Amino acid sequence: MRSKTERSCATLDLTSVSGSFLSVPCYTRFSRMRIPFPERVPVNRVAIFAGALFAVQWFQGTALYFSAGCVAFILIAAFAFNAAGGLTRSSGAYVFFYSTLVVIVGLCYKAYLGEPADSNLRDPQTDILAYVGSIAAMLAAVLLSRRLSRKTGLMQNMLKESGMYRAAVGCIVFGFFGISIIALLGEEGAKINSAFNQLNQLLPLSIIIGVMYEIRHSHGTRSINLPITLVSVFYFISWGLLAFSKSGLLLPLVCWALPVCALRYRLTALQGCSCIFAVFIIFHYLVPYADYGRNFRNGALTFTQRIDLTVSLLEHPEDTRQKYLDATASNGGGYYNTPQGFWDRLQFISVDDGLINLTDQGHVFGLWPIKATFLNAIPHVIWPDKPDIRLGNNYMHEINGEPLDVGDTTTGISFSPTGEGYHWAKWVGIFVVAPLLWLLLFVVLDSLIGDIRTSPWGLLVLALLSHVAPEGMLSGVIAFLTFGVETIVFCALFATFVAPFFAITVLGPDRRVSAPQPSFRHLPYPTREEP
Repeated sequence: MRSKTERSCATLDLTSVSGSFLSVPCYTRFSRMRIPFPERVPVNRVAIFAGALFAVQWFQGTALYFSAGCVAFILIAAFAFNAAGGLTRSSGAYVFFYSTLVVIVGLCYKAYLGEPADSNLRDPQTDILAYVGSIAAMLAAVLLSRRLSRKTGLMQNMLKESGMYRAAVGCIVFGFFGISIIALLGEEGAKINSAFNQLNQLLPLSIIIGVMYEIRHSHGTRSINLPITLVSVFYFISWGLLAFSKSGLLLPLVCWALPVCALRYRLTALQGCSCIFAVFIIFHYLVPYADYGRNFRNGALTFTQRIDLTVSLLEHPEDTRQKYLDATASNGGGYYNTPQGFWDRLQFISVDDGLINLTDQGHVFGLWPIKATFLNAIPHVIWPDKPDIRLGNNYMHEINGEPLDVGDTTTGISFSPTGEGYHWAKWVGIFVVAPLLWLLLFVVLDSLIGDIRTSPWGLLVLALLSHVAPEGMLSGVIAFLTFGVETIVFCALFATFVAPFFAITVLGPDRRVSAPQPSFRHLPYPTREEP
């Protein structure tokens, strides 16, 4: 039996995909905890959860067929998640975010409110059949993609540990000043800037790389350094608070949490409590602040006026939150009997229900968006008059009974891939079109990224899929296959080969001569401690 001192300074095994081992000290204490990064879910426990939800729904008066469909959806989603490799693979991440944020969270919150799961829906029978069919088709796509995808991603081992810090700093430098640097090229620079803005995910990537570097460099004792802090504060203030952006408010925390979970970093009790407190503040106060503040945002506001507006809304956060709740209450309920604020955004059942019901009335949209979305990948430099197609806006006008050519382009909302697939071609969209697109996406991403824990762009893909999977629609799958893949490849190549040169402007030349460092393919996992 090891002593208390030996147990408090345990050793982490760094295991590569090929099976080689390294050992580095990990100065952690028993008081520390890890945020889970699931590779698979126990199906027996999922079955118990699904059975409990079924019983609660039956007690609340949900129709038997709908409750049975919910159980089937949850179980098939668990099989698909495990078959894809859990959150270690891009396909598993897509399954996770689709199933939880489209259906499961909404069902659980509906049960928590004591409302029947099939209430407030126009066509609940078709809704649940479409969801069960979609998750079954996704399972088939996962199983086939595992046979077609590469075992090791093409970009999995690009960035060496010795170059991480300079890569992070270089991404920060060019992420801040890239637009100004490109603008020096004159008229051609303006065209390049348009493409650069679509590919620029360098600042989020810099946070991820910086956290991965700090965890590895400190042997698991730190996760934050000065560059990460500066970028996080910049995003939080400039993009989150001043732009009233929920993504900007959440981005620094998400980009920090992803490598923390992937590398199994141990949080102290203080860090864990701080994370819980930060999540509470963001969702309880800042998300309502962002939604309410958008009502006053317009292009005529100067920078000073925007700051004044931000300060006035943040001075009394509880009052701002109440105004937001009053404003949402005046819009009426959706899936729930009464508006539930941010919880309304964590489900797509009611949103898809309107589109599915419209389709069953004979308004089948057709498959032309597939061609249009692929063609949208052509840059404006080649196709200057490329049309601006906003499918969500078109679908919303259809639901409202308005013509598609109206000038208003601001009423569009997001739908899930299931809702759009059914609207395109009914069951052909669910059982043919959707699984083919998912298969293509899973093969491409898994072959490029491999194990998403081993590279910063893998974790960047995970962050992007958290948005694309639930609310990107099927057209979002196509967009990710084009713009998304281009963005990931650009960021990976830039961080590996170009960013170190921009880091010289801040850090000076790298004059170190050291032994070769292990690459990102080495994955840490804790050794099992003896009792």
